[in-house]
Amino acid sequence: MEQKPAEPQPRESIDSILESFFTFSCIGKQIPTRARYLRVAAQLRTYLETDGSGILGAEAAALLDLERSLEPNSAFARLFGAEVLAYTLTGFLEPQWLLPDLQDRRTQVSLTPRLIQWLCNCHLLDPRRDSAAVRSTRAAALSRRG
Repeated sequence: MEQKPAEPQPRESIDSILESFFTFSCIGKQIPTRARYLRVAAQLRTYLETDGSGILGAEAAALLDLERSLEPNSAFARLFGAEVLAYTLTGFLEPQWLLPDLQDRRTQVSLTPRLIQWLCNCHLLDPRRDSAAVRSTRAAALSRRG
């Protein structure tokens, strides 16, 4: 059974993390590639706000509900950090969340484990402590390639 994070993280928000990751990833890319990356980013944000709460414990879910009552837009991405993001990424590669266009889908599948690696490289995620999230995301990406 996959380990789940217990609490929201006080560090950098998912919103900030995704902004940095996708900005960095788009540097030097051709316009069509950047457009695909931005479609993946939009899909990831939609996924997080729609289904991301499925990994939360009761206290964190209650906190998210309160945040959404105050400002519903991007509440999940504002409230939580890298650890919570890492544990949601496997779900982002479930068939119902894969983008319909083949090239977009391939980009989504390849960028997701890169995001996990980037979190580790930037010391936003501890690859030993969060090895379950790292492994499950990489395994999900491998299973979607084909």
